[in-house]
Amino acid sequence: MFLAVTSESKVIAGKDLERAVNACTTQIKQHVAPTWDRIPAHIILCEDKKEIPAVADVLTVLDDSDQSGYAGYHRVAPEGKAYSRVFVKPILIHGGELLTTSLSVSSVMSHEICEWFVNRSLDLWVDGPQGEYALEICDPVSEDAYEIDGVSVSNFVYRLFFDGRAPAACQFDHLRRVRGPFTPSAGGYMHLRKIGEMQMIRGGPEGIL
Repeated sequence: MFLAVTSESKVIAGKDLERAVNACTTQIKQHVAPTWDRIPAHIILCEDKKEIPAVADVLTVLDDSDQSGYAGYHRVAPEGKAYSRVFVKPILIHGGELLTTSLSVSSVMSHEICEWFVNRSLDLWVDGPQGEYALEICDPVSEDAYEIDGVSVSNFVYRLFFDGRAPAACQFDHLRRVRGPFTPSAGGYMHLRKIGEMQMIRGGPEGIL
């Protein structure tokens, strides 16, 4: 897998953007890929869009959101190519930072990269207790983050989170905030497909649905 990160932002640039990309690269290589039993993705920062390889998926950092209420998202174009976007100003307006805290440009970037890495085409679903659950690894713990070299990255769930037979004593996410399979932490959420209908389920104050 190959991801190119490019930026049109005037708010985050230079060393800050480079630090964010480096932290996300380290997270994929040292934390996400081993726990999901995958080969790490190749992630590069392209300051000039002309340098983006044709085979690469693209994550673009923008100042303003193109959809109300979004700090970032990961989508698939009609031709099948995955792409992601991260929006700086909505993050800052809601009290976030560039590189630190659970709401930051770097943690949102990490969120989108981690979920792109595990479910690039957004077509993976897992059978669970109430129906089919989207295989999104940061949504269930979306308000939690940790630091790599002083830069915040998103918490993420492990494979056992999507195994209803896993004992409660297992580690279900990187920060150990989750109490059991298919159970988002407080502030987390999951997309559920049941009898052809879509719904969102959220974690409660104690991380219970």
